[in-house]
Amino acid sequence: MDATLTEHLSAVDNIDDSIDGAAKVTHVRNGADVWQTDDGQELEEDPDEYRVECSCGESFGSFGQAIYHVEEEH
Repeated sequence: MDATLTEHLSAVDNIDDSIDGAAKVTHVRNGADVWQTDDGQELEEDPDEYRVECSCGESFGSFGQAIYHVEEEH
């Protein structure tokens, strides 16, 4: 099963110059098992904290935890 990971970044954490302020950035895993940025968009509200959501619906406090989840569960 393929999975996508979506980061919810506050304006302070967002380092993507193409997105001003808070951002939601989606990552997909390519055929070589490398995570690549697929899409990014501005968020209307600054999230209270950094989080990563898996396409299965689970949320994590770090990108590393989310990747571990995908490797173990998908």
